[in-house]
Amino acid sequence: MPNKLAQAVAHLRIQDESRPLMYCSATQMVSQILEPLKVWPAYIPRPVSFYNALIENVCVGCTMVINKETLKLVKKRIPTSLDNIIMHDWWIYLCTSSFGEVVFDPDPYIWYRQHQNNVLGGSTDGWVSKWRKRLSRFAKGKNRYILSKQAQQFIQLYGQDMSPQMYKDMDQFLDSYQKGVFSRMKYIWQSPFYRQSRLDNWIYKLVFVLRKL
Repeated sequence: MPNKLAQAVAHLRIQDESRPLMYCSATQMVSQILEPLKVWPAYIPRPVSFYNALIENVCVGCTMVINKETLKLVKKRIPTSLDNIIMHDWWIYLCTSSFGEVVFDPDPYIWYRQHQNNVLGGSTDGWVSKWRKRLSRFAKGKNRYILSKQAQQFIQLYGQDMSPQMYKDMDQFLDSYQKGVFSRMKYIWQSPFYRQSRLDNWIYKLVFVLRKL
């Protein structure tokens, strides 16, 4: 769409450019013949922060614009293996939100074309279909342990640079995850980490207790 980069630059210029910065936006999802379907993500009720980025990615890679400080940050400690990295855009969201600022624009400036064979990215599925697919992925092992592995990879690479509070919260998250079920249940009700959707947040808590995160 017109003005995509101009909008991103305008949003970033009002921030402190000496810090790592990242802009991302909603997308206008369209059909194979470019018919408008819906805006996604449609609503981000809670801050786009480290406490969201650890367990959820709301930043669509094709909408991202970063500054030089973010590029330096990501290049500073590149993982030797990408096996524990879920997706590049999620990793950049986690890095930037930990040490800088993420700006989310609810207005879409890109068309996100959908087709029947879409595997990643946005989805126009109904509620029942979405949850059937999610449960199927967990049952088949495709989603098991990926979040905890990525979190462990991040703290190994960047832990020494994190603020004391962030490090403490992340360390407690990983430590509690390794403990028994009652310890996990006790922790999860006071966990500072969150997903944007209330329903997704309950699913996160359940999967944490089941130790399938």
